[in-house]
Amino acid sequence: MIHVQEVDLELETIGAIHNMRISPSRTVAELKIAIAAQLTVCHHDVRCVVERYYNALRLLDVPSKTLHVEGFQKTNKVCR
Repeated sequence: MIHVQEVDLELETIGAIHNMRISPSRTVAELKIAIAAQLTVCHHDVRCVVERYYNALRLLDVPSKTLHVEGFQKTNKVCR
């Protein structure tokens, strides 16, 4: 289970949390497509940032990496 929040950088707003189930064997590109489908936005406009420990944010910028390789745990928060 991951928690997805939509963040609008231009308006400086943070949307509600959306819970998603996605396998750790999925790639970052597949995650972006799943997020885009749930939030009804274009997947090309989705940028994913994972929140690690102590609010450390890390951009997921390699589309071919799996979520497991990116270090996803049982519950992670992803900002779009």
